[in-house]
Amino acid sequence: MKFESHPGKKLITHLNEVEEYAKTFLKEDTDTNKALEIICRCHDFGKYTTYFQQHLYGEFDGELSYHGFVSALFAAFIGLEMFGDDVYLPLILYTTILYHHGNLENVTDALPYNIKFNMNTLRNDLKAKLRIVDKQLNDMDNNFDYIYKELKELSIHEYFKSFIEQREYERILRRLFKIVRKINRNKIDKEKIYVKHQLLYSALIDADKLSASNTPLPNYRTETFENLYSVYNKTFKSSKGKLSDIRSEVFKKIQESILKGYKDNKYFSITAPTGTGKTLAGFYAAKKLCELLDDNRKIIYALPFTSIIDQNYSVIQKLHKEVDNFKENYSQYIIKHHHLSDVEYKSNKKAYDIDSSILLMEGWQSSIIVTTFIQFFETLIGYKNRMLKKFHSLKGAVIILDELQTIDIKYWKLIDYALKKLCNELDCRIITMTATRPIILQDSYELLDNFEEYFKRLDRVNLVFDRKSITIEEFCNTFIEAVEDKSYLIICNTIKQSLKIYDKLKALDREVLYLSTNLVPRQRRKRINKIQKIMELKPIVISTQVVEAGVDLDFDIVYRDLAPLDCIIQAAGRCNRNGENKGEVRVIKMVNEGKIYSSYVYGKLLPQITEEILAKSYFKESEFLEIIKEYFKSALERSNSVDDSIKFIQAMENLEFDKIKEFSLIENRPNYIDVYFEVDKKAKCIFENYKKRVLKEDDKSKRYKALLRLKPKLREYIISLPKDFYREFIEEKNIFRMSIEDRERTYKDDIGFNREVKNETFIL
Repeated sequence: MKFESHPGKKLITHLNEVEEYAKTFLKEDTDTNKALEIICRCHDFGKYTTYFQQHLYGEFDGELSYHGFVSALFAAFIGLEMFGDDVYLPLILYTTILYHHGNLENVTDALPYNIKFNMNTLRNDLKAKLRIVDKQLNDMDNNFDYIYKELKELSIHEYFKSFIEQREYERILRRLFKIVRKINRNKIDKEKIYVKHQLLYSALIDADKLSASNTPLPNYRTETFENLYSVYNKTFKSSKGKLSDIRSEVFKKIQESILKGYKDNKYFSITAPTGTGKTLAGFYAAKKLCELLDDNRKIIYALPFTSIIDQNYSVIQKLHKEVDNFKENYSQYIIKHHHLSDVEYKSNKKAYDIDSSILLMEGWQSSIIVTTFIQFFETLIGYKNRMLKKFHSLKGAVIILDELQTIDIKYWKLIDYALKKLCNELDCRIITMTATRPIILQDSYELLDNFEEYFKRLDRVNLVFDRKSITIEEFCNTFIEAVEDKSYLIICNTIKQSLKIYDKLKALDREVLYLSTNLVPRQRRKRINKIQKIMELKPIVISTQVVEAGVDLDFDIVYRDLAPLDCIIQAAGRCNRNGENKGEVRVIKMVNEGKIYSSYVYGKLLPQITEEILAKSYFKESEFLEIIKEYFKSALERSNSVDDSIKFIQAMENLEFDKIKEFSLIENRPNYIDVYFEVDKKAKCIFENYKKRVLKEDDKSKRYKALLRLKPKLREYIISLPKDFYREFIEEKNIFRMSIEDRERTYKDDIGFNREVKNETFIL
């Protein structure tokens, strides 16, 4: 009988291909390599039943066609025979195969409750599964000779013979339980169990999908440091002035420091003021590090926001503009990966369809990956199948983490722990880049060793704090009376607050513009471009925190409503950015019926610590580094944040994926809905296409592919709003819509969504 893994593909061919793919991902020590072989050779063992073969062509449906559990049990049998039960590898073989078609679950979820059990006392779900396994093995026995012959190609035929003859299920489960108990009692060293588990699981699921889809792996392409450096000299070193000189100095010193420190260090930091060229200096440092280590390493560049990703991706792309054939093969050099990325993988040697492109993008199959913190950290600390496909791509990578301080302080100890594991167990190198130096990887090798001097030299802004509480009306009246012929940026904590201020200031005889996520993303970008073009007109811009990162704007005076100090320092980066004249950052404390606006967004503690540190009321830019150090130290000591991190660290050590599920860099907002705004004819056309190709499409595969293509375009017109507004819109299955006919009532060009005044507070 012919056995297939997928329609038209021989099962033995698939098993061989999966191993071949997986071994290109991992080059490991002997035991791990042996474990990888077992996983790849056994992961679809359960497909050697007539039940599955009939199921493949729609002729049978039922539990007897399920292949995951019997495959996992067979792999565990081999692992226990090969490694024994004094190591954790057999347990990893069992769980990686068991969950390779879904998300990871706790390792104990598929084991007995205790070691003293028999078939009568075994938990009912496992008892039922073992009865099915018995029937599956009976079915295999009918084709024993054929299966034995095929498995001989994989050198696991004798194990198959023993497994089908002995059927010692209880003994296998009991020995697996013993391993768990030894791990819990610290009788087995579990220090490396998490990374090893995720690495093997990742290699399997990525290889499995690539083989199933017949997707060949592309050859990565890379350009030398010297060639890219020549582009840097032509493109970015032409400007003159004090700040340009500082950027050149910073760049040069960082490259020199990499040469000195690359042999003895695994984590590095770049601490430099905003506007001093960290993006390019950090990328070239990573590039140089790859060449110095001489190991064909990837560069993973992770940032907190998609807006910055698009910007930095474009910069790195520009560096490759003179590379031969880059345009035709750019995906092999560099990819951009986040939830809104285009899904085309470009190579002139192979026309990858959308399915293959998705697999290559999600597996980070390129030399340079520009991605989000969410993609990076929820892979590093993760349980989702789709996320973990790329875990193996972390191995040996040079990782740039830009603006690491934006991560919630409650996760800092966890992030520190996880990053050190990456370096120690996967031989990664990490470069953190920030102007505020958070307390993560504190023993990093600083690549700008005299960074304090640059903070002292850059006397671009003064920061002034007014501790007196002030209402919106009082602020606006004072502002109108004192406004000068200068450009102003007013950063608010909530959308409601920002809209009220805009409403009171828009009548001024000046260019007054509004910017927040109350505008659809497409119009928000246009608004930023407009502001950049009219800066000589001295505009007044009222915004929310959306302007604080990844937005290249430069104002004479910035007002920032009280917020955590790191946010205020980020806001200061929008003031006198190029150092032409002395700028001023004015921190104020706005209140709403006695409650400070910052508490709606950040709670009480962090703004309170900021108030205490800013009590002196006046600071030069040269003092920013010291006050931010004081802020981070105090915040860690007083926030009780360590408990959150310890919970996840323990979950990683014990493979407790039900707890790891709770880790997320994005706070869940269950009371919000996504609304699509047909603000123009193009938006209407996109939604009509979405209705036709997605909502009305019955074929699941076609629907999914169409959604992937349309999603980046759809997101250009989506705003997240509180559920209270749902009655204002048309509900289209899983999305709400504002029709173009209703635009005049619900959407305004200057402020975006036309919110009625309500009691709710709307952030960002």
